[in-house]
Amino acid sequence: MAHDVGVTLPNGCNIAHGHGANVKKPFQDVDLTMHELSPSNEQGYRGQLGFIEFTTEYRLPRHIHMSIDKTKLIDERIMILHGVGLVEIAGEYFAVAPGSLVTTVGGVPHTFTACPPGVRLPDGAVSTGTFTMIYEYEEATTFFPTQSTKVTADPAQYEAWEGSLEDIRFPKMTAEQVVEKGHVVFNKEQMKLSLA
Repeated sequence: MAHDVGVTLPNGCNIAHGHGANVKKPFQDVDLTMHELSPSNEQGYRGQLGFIEFTTEYRLPRHIHMSIDKTKLIDERIMILHGVGLVEIAGEYFAVAPGSLVTTVGGVPHTFTACPPGVRLPDGAVSTGTFTMIYEYEEATTFFPTQSTKVTADPAQYEAWEGSLEDIRFPKMTAEQVVEKGHVVFNKEQMKLSLA
């Protein structure tokens, strides 16, 4: 999948935000700004579409997505509407600003929670411990939990987790830990975070 916006991570996942998107003012007489976070793609998204309102208490278990019959790895797109999300992608932590689109490539282990209160973004906004996401899948899927942070290119190599999901949930993190371990993609740059 080619990305012409945002920042593409070494594992193929992409985070698009702000001026890292295609920003357009299509009408001279209307003060309207369009932010194209996904200008085009070769694949169609025809899986589930929905939203989740997160707090720091909702810490998803690490997982990947595959087709229901486990024969194909499935991509996922997450749009952050408001608040600040926190995502782990293949073992790396990112705070995700409102208005961002995160595209996780099938086979890349990931998990989400809300960023704890007190993390300052580059524009001065401060996390409050909540965020709302819209999710969309390439095809119908479910959660396939995994302890591994390794990227897999083959569904047959999926390392299923058989233990308690509590053991692979997003770890509880303080604002200080997020700043120490995490980054943020803002516009077209990956940068460090700061405390409020």
